[in-house]
Amino acid sequence: MGLSIVVPNWNGRALLEKFLPSLIESARAFEAACGQPTEILIADDASTDDSEEWLRAHRPEVRFESSARQRGFAPAANRGVRAARFTLVYLVNNDVALTSTTLSPLAAHLRDAKVFAATGNAYDFGTGVLRGAGQRGRFRRGFLGVHSRFFVPSPPPQMKPLMTLYATGGSSLFDREKFLALGGFEETLAPYGWEDVELSLRAWKQGLEVRYEPRSAIWHQFSSTIGSKVSRRKANAVYDRNRLLTHWLHLDAYGEKAAHALGVAAKLLTSPLIGRTEYWRAFAQALAVRPQVKARRTELKESQQRTLAEVVSKIEEQMSRPEVRVLDAASAPIRPYLGSENFSSVQAEREKTK
Repeated sequence: MGLSIVVPNWNGRALLEKFLPSLIESARAFEAACGQPTEILIADDASTDDSEEWLRAHRPEVRFESSARQRGFAPAANRGVRAARFTLVYLVNNDVALTSTTLSPLAAHLRDAKVFAATGNAYDFGTGVLRGAGQRGRFRRGFLGVHSRFFVPSPPPQMKPLMTLYATGGSSLFDREKFLALGGFEETLAPYGWEDVELSLRAWKQGLEVRYEPRSAIWHQFSSTIGSKVSRRKANAVYDRNRLLTHWLHLDAYGEKAAHALGVAAKLLTSPLIGRTEYWRAFAQALAVRPQVKARRTELKESQQRTLAEVVSKIEEQMSRPEVRVLDAASAPIRPYLGSENFSSVQAEREKTK
């Protein structure tokens, strides 16, 4: 028993320096509250900066596992989960801050044998605005929409568990054994994008559950890695390719597939007219691996227990519960990060070394 915090990292030394103190404090709080050991493991994706040297000098208690070559988020995260020592694995981006109460509420859900993962609220680190919470799924115009969200403003003391469509790969707690049994993140989706949605759909369809816990919170400095180093067009092409592959893996009904084919055709026709020529590139790249995707889909169907429509319906039923609210720009609460002492102490250390 225990909990491993796994942090995929690529050239993120400055982010590790800024956010790692909050992970260490959160791990200590979990140990005190639950009486279980913890560890922090950096799953490095062949960084070329001084991430490893800085960690060895300043955080020798943190484990560091490096890849021989850069492969992307899914392979790095999978390697980190395999290397983890404990039964619970909290996957978290290197640009995320935790608190002393982030981990324990999530761990409580994983005592249930049918739960695969649990995720909480994600606030913007700079503004404090709630941006990530429970995820709904809506099938429209041939595509599954995954960015419609819900939240619970005031969780009652005794609350029936809430389900979510997917557990984000950047701040969620996973059952390590189930994660590995499912095969981890689909590495065909490397370097990034949709891998957490695809894995969660796989878990749901295999009879497991993904839960949303509003008592757990993180603060995310969004787009610190991909957004700062990759052009928008290139990132869009990768996301569009992986969105297509995820649909080809998980659409079940003939009607869904027919609507999807029409939706893709419409996008191929209209995307050049609005300057989105990268969609053609995304489609060609997805088409190149379609045979592998078809084989993988056949394999998954042998043990499938739910359809995609059943999963979406199960989550949508929760929207009638009185404590649940739709999350949008008007309803999003603001909760500033109060752990500023972590970052002021880091700044003080920098000043000493100047």
